[in-house]
Amino acid sequence: MSAEPRTLITDDWEVSGAIYRDPEIFDLEMEQIFSKTWVYVGHESEIPEGGDYKTAHIANQPVIVSRSSDDGGISVMFNRCRHRGSAVCQQETGNSNFFRCSYHGWTYSSAGRLVGVPFDDGYGEGFDKSAFGLVHVAKVESYRGFIFASLSDEVPPLEDFLGHARVYLDHISEVGEDGIELSAQGHKVAFRGNWKLQIENTIDPYHFSFTHQSWLDILKDRNDGKSSPWVKNVRTNESWRGVNLENGHAVHEYGALEGAKEGDSHAIAIGDLIPFNLNVFPSLAFVGAHLRLVVPRSVDETWVYLYPIFPKGADEETRNRILRDHEIFYGPSGFGSSDDIEVAFDRVTRGLEATRSSSDFALMRRGLHRETTDPQTGLKVGRSADEVPQRAFLGRWREMMEEGK
Repeated sequence: MSAEPRTLITDDWEVSGAIYRDPEIFDLEMEQIFSKTWVYVGHESEIPEGGDYKTAHIANQPVIVSRSSDDGGISVMFNRCRHRGSAVCQQETGNSNFFRCSYHGWTYSSAGRLVGVPFDDGYGEGFDKSAFGLVHVAKVESYRGFIFASLSDEVPPLEDFLGHARVYLDHISEVGEDGIELSAQGHKVAFRGNWKLQIENTIDPYHFSFTHQSWLDILKDRNDGKSSPWVKNVRTNESWRGVNLENGHAVHEYGALEGAKEGDSHAIAIGDLIPFNLNVFPSLAFVGAHLRLVVPRSVDETWVYLYPIFPKGADEETRNRILRDHEIFYGPSGFGSSDDIEVAFDRVTRGLEATRSSSDFALMRRGLHRETTDPQTGLKVGRSADEVPQRAFLGRWREMMEEGK
């Protein structure tokens, strides 16, 4: 490895550029982080009926998230036939009582049991189908409909892992009168760059007035020449703050949660009812009215899935309004995502190629000198544009990368 994990992030928060470009560090992340913690893979509303499934990834490991057509239980299984290794499920979502490998016809139930092997006499009399079902991941748990899986048996209970992030997941889950649903398939964004760039960008109000200046100009034109209060709020609004939720989780609050649930979620924009951006370590995020799932594919390739959040059972008018609100900024042709891909990901990735620079690091110490501790929660908090959330994420990243070293 080009550098030992313990030297990659200094105590005064100089972050080596190697963590974004070194393939060996990426491989170590897969082993030390994604193989040893809880990873979000889907929401129960995506697989509401028996036989429903979706394909997903635990980082670079392909899996199937399936609701059994027999007992309704949820399984997370590696998307790999036990015969010759072919992926048995090709579609991103669907409903089927069986998964049939197209290579040699091996067939599995929706819960992963091997139920059919063509010409099975070729394996002799002692061939035991029960020993060759799809392999399940080590653990699966669900919290308020959010499904997490782990490749390790040694992870703590999911609620303990979520810790202080639970109150925000509770809030999201209770936005609709009957809960929420992710009933529209997410759209996928792929970019050339490291997955951590997206996580760091998700809770970063500091960049907004620069990277998204064109959007602010449009809002100004629509508002009779009056500027958006965003920049002023980032600088002066004390209710806007970043919070280190521990365990790698972090939130940026746009005011207190109290009162945010008032009103009819079918009558106002659902994003108005979620007054925060939330990161759940390592790869789940919430931004306004959408869930954001970050999937590392390689050191310099990242997929991001964005799922609009609907109140459960929302009427067509409400759903259409939420989709249009989502599309205008975060959609494939929206103003926000294209800005971030170009400025926060592509240009940063190109800049990090300057490996001969005498300052090959990112500076993550903004606001470090003025961090405070919330007297009620004991959590570290900072001003809106400070890098408290980034330090929360990278601090846990550093801990896990150093474990066992």
